[in-house]
Amino acid sequence: MSLLSLSGVTRSVDLPDAPPLHILRGVDLEVSVGDHVSIVGRSGSGKSTLLNLLGLLDNPTEGEIRFDDKRISAMSGNERDRCRGRNVGFIFQQFNLLSGRTALENVMTPLLYASGQQFWRRKQLALDMLGRVGLDSRAQSMPEKLSGGEQQRVAIARALVRGPRLILADEPTGALDVETGATVMALLDEVAEASGAALITITHDVNVAALARRHYRLDQGVLAPVDVKRVLALQPGATP
Repeated sequence: MSLLSLSGVTRSVDLPDAPPLHILRGVDLEVSVGDHVSIVGRSGSGKSTLLNLLGLLDNPTEGEIRFDDKRISAMSGNERDRCRGRNVGFIFQQFNLLSGRTALENVMTPLLYASGQQFWRRKQLALDMLGRVGLDSRAQSMPEKLSGGEQQRVAIARALVRGPRLILADEPTGALDVETGATVMALLDEVAEASGAALITITHDVNVAALARRHYRLDQGVLAPVDVKRVLALQPGATP
């Protein structure tokens, strides 16, 4: 079942005294429930712009984006914000944890904007999610007392605590060493699969991209399928 679809999506920026800057060119992408897709691209390829569109933060210049078969362009700003808050979880390279707040308080933060049982049970839900990422014993620890891998796991718990249907991971291992990064990615994939969420990993690292089930390359605004595992086999450590 399709969860998110992009059809003929472009994104351009008007420049003074110059032709428009075309950042994305005719992007087509279909993401199903429970899917794990990776998008690999170098700096300047349009990854951040695409992330904003996938996360319902922006509208395309042309083309159509649908979430649950509903056109995003037909939603009001408030409707899109509510859809994003309910359904999309973001994980970033920089953990963006709140200083002066415990791991538990950081994970509880998204639930402050929830309603009903999610709001009233926010502490227990946050504790349960910390347990799922193996950090229930560190619930009262401040971010600066946690290792990089632990901080990223807190960020994962925070992104997943509202039960999003789509998880967007933007360079999720960029601030971690190789071994810790591999552990974090395995955990992210495991938790996403257990919850039935779709996972889109956006990265420049071909090794991280290879962990997904479907792989794409973004180059000069054009998105196309790529055989990442073949690239790894031919040129270990290379970027497609």
